Amino acid sequence: MKNRLKKVERISKKEEIDLFFKSGTHFSEFPFRIIYYTQTVEENSAIPVKIALSVPKKKFKKAVERNLLKRRIKEAYRINNHELKETLRKTTNQLHILFIYTSPKSTKYEFIEPKIILILQRLQGIYAKNIQ
Repeated sequence: MKNRLKKVERISKKEEIDLFFKSGTHFSEFPFRIIYYTQTVEENSAIPVKIALSVPKKKFKKAVERNLLKRRIKEAYRINNHELKETLRKTTNQLHILFIYTSPKSTKYEFIEPKIILILQRLQGIYAKNIQ
């Protein structure tokens, strides 16, 4: 099986994105602001986690810069999301996460990946408590 981030694991509908701001919980881990919420599904879903990414046009005028940051964030998430997915597979919940990049400067992958790992561990800790 290939280790990829499939289209069904991404959030793109406006209705789903609006739910982040209506019912989401948030925390910050520089250079990210994370907004997340849980949605209950009838049975264990094949897709326990869905994500959305945001890199503001106000801070990064060029699409090339925004897309580069999004690719770096996606790759760091894709490589390190397995433990969080395993935790959520034990429940009937589906976690939706919005990563908002807040720094005014572009950063390298070597800085982004440890932050993503920290964020995923924090989310896993939150949902591991709910299982027990």
